[in-house]
Amino acid sequence: MRLMSKAEYARHRGCDEKAVRKAIKEGRISAIPQPNGRELIDPEVADIQWARNTRARADSARTAPLSEAEAGQGVPAPENAPEGPVAEAAAKAPAYADFRARREAADAEMAEIALAKERRLLVDRKVAEQAAFESFRALRDKAFNVPLRAASRIVGLADVRAIDAVIAEELRLAFSSWESDMLARLPAKED
Repeated sequence: MRLMSKAEYARHRGCDEKAVRKAIKEGRISAIPQPNGRELIDPEVADIQWARNTRARADSARTAPLSEAEAGQGVPAPENAPEGPVAEAAAKAPAYADFRARREAADAEMAEIALAKERRLLVDRKVAEQAAFESFRALRDKAFNVPLRAASRIVGLADVRAIDAVIAEELRLAFSSWESDMLARLPAKED
């Protein structure tokens, strides 16, 4: 196994050294730290990682999709592949496609939220909480005023059913008034 510098590996791949540095930084290929502080690359391992974790650019010479063998699927590890922490880290590292899929899923979710807001299917949480607080406070006030409003009407009544009917009527008025108020506070739904 001959380890290569970043510049040597770039020449080996036929790409710019910046692309190799970026691939290492993003975790698409692994580099082996050396005691002198440099990082060297095992070309066999890096080629497999590059094929598995790097998407071909539209303007590159490659136009056909990667085959399973090229993408590192089912390819046996080279005989002189590194073992230990470097190999384990390379095997456990999420692939570029995983990061891209997560980003695209998040973008799709944000687009759905924006569309729902545009269609007025979502309401700002603070606005909804404030409207609910004000509405229930109004209901409470109307319900507490039922005895005052009903008192003058039930003073001369002796029949329990008549008293019950007056109280029920006042409660019905309080709740129907609250219902109207609540519907007025909700944003108009556009069809």
